Amino acid sequence: MFHLIYDWLTNLEWQRVLPELVGKGLGFLAGFVASWYLVFRRKLRDLQRLQSGDSDDFIFQMHRLWPVPGGRDEFVLLFRNIAPKTTLNELYDNPVAREVIKELAEQTSLADPILKTQGVAGFELLNDALGHIAGLLAVSPFPRETWLLALTCEDRHLVRKRCIRCFLIRPDDLRRFGDWAWCCTKVRVEKPWHWFRVVALHCIAKVWQEEQDLTRRRDATQDTSNDMPLVDKQLRHNRVQQLSVGLNLDEQPVGAPYTIPWATHLPKLKQLGLPLVPPETSETSATP
Repeated sequence: MFHLIYDWLTNLEWQRVLPELVGKGLGFLAGFVASWYLVFRRKLRDLQRLQSGDSDDFIFQMHRLWPVPGGRDEFVLLFRNIAPKTTLNELYDNPVAREVIKELAEQTSLADPILKTQGVAGFELLNDALGHIAGLLAVSPFPRETWLLALTCEDRHLVRKRCIRCFLIRPDDLRRFGDWAWCCTKVRVEKPWHWFRVVALHCIAKVWQEEQDLTRRRDATQDTSNDMPLVDKQLRHNRVQQLSVGLNLDEQPVGAPYTIPWATHLPKLKQLGLPLVPPETSETSATP
């Protein structure tokens, strides 16, 4: 047996075998190092996203105004999750749709936190989110009402976790948030850091008011009876959409209402590109 092995090794063409062994060994080593690098890089990227607060979560939140007992037309802003947390991968099965919505989320600003969906593709992204939450709440035991829905991504400077949030709010409540003086004097929050949500709702209210004005002017000048939003390559659609769902309106505030010290927050907002003035200045400048 030993002689057979010795003869085999003696007659082996080492000048051909050795380069092959070295080449395959180096190839295996290079593949191992590349695989390890890619896995390590992916874990490092995921860790950085976790530490920075970036997330692929998709959250649906209800916003409502809770009257302060004994208050003079004062309200506490409540916002609650109304559906199990989902992710972009679960909500959008098309990888291109996921990439588009991530790009749109990066383009939002403090002054306009709503995703700038455009054309048929943008309408489909918005409509999928609307259909998802409408389907989840289809068997809700609460009476149905008209709510407004907007896809938002808030500024990373103001929120702990940056992700896609679907805001739901009743039209009458959002209309009130369009008045900045009212926001400063009449709105209370549950936690001190919730002041940024008042700013976001004010900005959304301004966008919604502009869209309503554009829709009224379009309806007054054009025949819209044959419009088909899922077929026509429309140039514009309303980013704030209506839907009819039943939500629990018996939510109570957590803790005592907190009065927002706007004088300390407005300078920071100005630095971030959103110059909002205190209500006293606004009222004074509006007086002739």
